Amino acid sequence: MGLEPCRALQRKDKVAHRKLAAGPDMPSFDAAAQIAQFAKHPWQGVTKDDLAGALAVPSMLSFEESQLYHWLGKNSAGIGATIDLGAFAGGSAARLLSGLSAGGKPHHLHAYDRFTANAKARAQHLSPGGVAMTDGDDILPLATRLLRPWVGQFTLHPGEILAQTWPGDPVETLAVDAGKTTALADHIASSFYPALVPGQSVLIHQDFLHAQQPWLCAQMQSLAACFVPLAHVAKDCVVFLCIQPVSAAALAAAATERLTDADLISAVQRAAKLYAPLIPRNRFGAMVRRIKANPGVRIAWQMRARVKG
Repeated sequence: MGLEPCRALQRKDKVAHRKLAAGPDMPSFDAAAQIAQFAKHPWQGVTKDDLAGALAVPSMLSFEESQLYHWLGKNSAGIGATIDLGAFAGGSAARLLSGLSAGGKPHHLHAYDRFTANAKARAQHLSPGGVAMTDGDDILPLATRLLRPWVGQFTLHPGEILAQTWPGDPVETLAVDAGKTTALADHIASSFYPALVPGQSVLIHQDFLHAQQPWLCAQMQSLAACFVPLAHVAKDCVVFLCIQPVSAAALAAAATERLTDADLISAVQRAAKLYAPLIPRNRFGAMVRRIKANPGVRIAWQMRARVKG
C-alpha cells in the first residue's frame, strides 16, 4: 500500500473516531481521549526487537496484531488481570506477556485453551515456527515450555472454556479468540464481561469480522451501551473499550444462542450501521451471505461459504 492510501485510511479512521467520541451517551471518564489515542495506531511503533522473545512462540496472529498485544500489555495500568481466551500454544499470551513485562506494572496473565492440537494443526501452525513436532495431541507441556521466559507471571487453564469460570476479580485486558460457537460466545460474555472495569478495561475480539462467526458482532451491537470500538486492526480484529458495567440484564438481552437466522441477520445489519465508517460495510455483508448459506448453523467451522447440493 502506498503512502497516499495509508493517509486516506488514517483520515477515515479519525473521522470515525470523532463520530464515536461525540456520542450523546459518552460516560464521564475520558473515553474520548482513549478513542483519540487509538485512532493514531500507536502500537505500530512496536518493533521486532521489542517482540523478539514473543515472536519465538508460534502464533496465528499477524505482525500488527502482535504489535497491538505487546503495546496493550506495556501500557497496562495494572488494575486487573490479563486474560487470553484461545491461547493455542501460547503465542498470543507471549505477546501480551512481553508487553506486560516491559511495562513494569503488577500483572498476571491467565490463558485458557484445551491445549490440544491434532497432527494437521501441529504441522500447519507449529512446525513452520521451528517448533519440533510432538507425538500426541497434548500441547500443554509445549505451551509451558514456550512461555518459560515469563514463568511465575501466568497461569494456564487447560480444558473446555465452556466448563471454566472467572471468580470475578477485575480484568483489565480480555483477549477473545474462542467464540467459535454461539454457546461459547454467550458463556464467555457471562463469565468474563462483568469483571471488566468501565473506563479502563479493553476487550480484544480477534475474530470479530470473521464471516463464519457473525454472532460476535450481533452480541456486541446488543451491548453497545457497554462497549465502544477503539480500533479495527489488521483484517478481522476489533478492539473495544468497556464504558459501562455489563449487567445480567444486558447479557440476557445480548444472548446469541437463541437467535433465529432472521434475528442474526437483522443484528448483523444493525452492527454494520453502528460501526460505520470504522469498519467497511462489506464485511458485514459477507456475514449475511454466510448465514443464508448455512441456515441454523452456529459452529464456525461448519459455516461454509457455499453449501453443496
